[in-house]
Amino acid sequence: MIRVLCLCLACCLFASSALARDVEVMRLTSAPADNTLASVRTAEATAWVEADAIRKQEQPTWWRLQIAPGADTSTEWIVALKETYDAELVAYLPPEYRAQPISIFDPAWQQIGSRHRLSLRLAGNDASAPIYLQLFNGRQQPMQVSAAPLADYIAVDLDRVRFTSMILSALLLLGVVAAVYSVALRQWHLLLFGAWVMSAVIYVLVMSGEIVALLGDSPLLRHAMRLLALSINLGMVAVYIFIIRFLSIREHYPRLARVMYTILGVIVLLIGVSILDPRTLIANQFVNIAVVVLALLSLGVAAGRARAGSVHAWFFLGGWGCLTFAGMTRAMYFLQYRGTPDWLEIAHPSAQVLGALVLVLATARAVRHAERELLMARRVAATDALTRLPNRNQFDDDLAELVQQAEEDDQQLSVMFLDLDHFKAINDRHGHAIGDRCLVLVGNILRRHVRASDLIVRYGGEEFVLALEGAGRERGMAAAEELRLAVEQEGREIEGRAVHLTVSIGLTDYRAGDQVESLLTRADAALYRAKREGRNRLAVDLST
Repeated sequence: MIRVLCLCLACCLFASSALARDVEVMRLTSAPADNTLASVRTAEATAWVEADAIRKQEQPTWWRLQIAPGADTSTEWIVALKETYDAELVAYLPPEYRAQPISIFDPAWQQIGSRHRLSLRLAGNDASAPIYLQLFNGRQQPMQVSAAPLADYIAVDLDRVRFTSMILSALLLLGVVAAVYSVALRQWHLLLFGAWVMSAVIYVLVMSGEIVALLGDSPLLRHAMRLLALSINLGMVAVYIFIIRFLSIREHYPRLARVMYTILGVIVLLIGVSILDPRTLIANQFVNIAVVVLALLSLGVAAGRARAGSVHAWFFLGGWGCLTFAGMTRAMYFLQYRGTPDWLEIAHPSAQVLGALVLVLATARAVRHAERELLMARRVAATDALTRLPNRNQFDDDLAELVQQAEEDDQQLSVMFLDLDHFKAINDRHGHAIGDRCLVLVGNILRRHVRASDLIVRYGGEEFVLALEGAGRERGMAAAEELRLAVEQEGREIEGRAVHLTVSIGLTDYRAGDQVESLLTRADAALYRAKREGRNRLAVDLST
């Protein structure tokens, strides 16, 4: 994906620089008294001053656009205005020079190509004639002007449309992935990230003019810039709340987290101002400054966390760093009223896709890592550290399943309690290390003599419990006797010391209506009977 974005970036920049032609931009310094086109056209040459772009003035202004000499008059030409957005413009095109209100967001305007640029069409023999524009209102940002032959303009415009379509497709896909992750993995903070992705989608739709094709004649189209201001501001609030959690800023830098939350709170208050008037200078400039401040703070935290070994932080620096650079650069251009250069027009949405992709991958990795740690913790919690056998934590639930299966399928089930004989005396005589070796030995013997479907646990201290699935009393007795003999034979000597290890076993089998408690109670009673009768023996529950 990154290679495709870079290729599109290179192609679009090359095409734009190769095909654009200089256009003379002149501003009328003082409007005539009657403010008519006829008076404007007859204004003295000294009344016109050269400008680098069309810019908003304190009063409505007249502008004259003229393609540089040498234009090919055998083909039609397109004069393109960049970043006009919601500017109120009236165009006078040759040869009729009749007033035509023009706007990117006006579906009635017969636009040539897409709405990435506001295009004015000239016949070949009119290529050398001037175009007059009247600017009534607009933003502080400059409107750059360029010209190209019709065929060349359409070719470049098609590249822009392809690029925008790719960006929108990638963002929508990543937004859907984030939403699926948030629901499937119960990572609800991903919804904040998804909100930012959708705000980026709206940003691209509005800035490229594609919102016109989406909304058609909807009244919402008149408020496209208000929609953009609302979505991008809310998206920024959402994503920085997500970043504060993603980088664990509140846990590691609580004071900094409070500062960032305060900045976000002020932005929320100014969102209402932007909705009422998207051109308001204070709100827009503060948002641009806030982007720079929050971006620098986030990068600083990420750098610190990366040095501390946080993989999350490295992901953030790798992906979000590119977007931060593009966003800060764009904000600086806007703060200086320089508009958006061609390369940044491509780089900024590309960085949005890259940043979104990296954060989705990082979040997925974090979730998988957390799941592995949780699974490991559960395994550790359910496993006896000494014998590596399951412990009592999961025993009741596992035995309950075997009991339920025996009841539903009318299967047999045998349960036995094993207890090491004179274990305290072995510990006292030979030390706890030998006592631990006795427990490990019995655990290994039990592991060798049971099936994978059987349940075996270290119940506590020197006690073990076995549940033999599908085994009746006779089979259970045979298995218990085999275990008793194995312990007696293998436990005579441990590490050169005569311990004469033996076990006592109490056995019972499943009866209709049994619960876990009743089975264990009977097996435990049989075990104590085996102890009373002299140990190193099997006692079978004979109760009815």
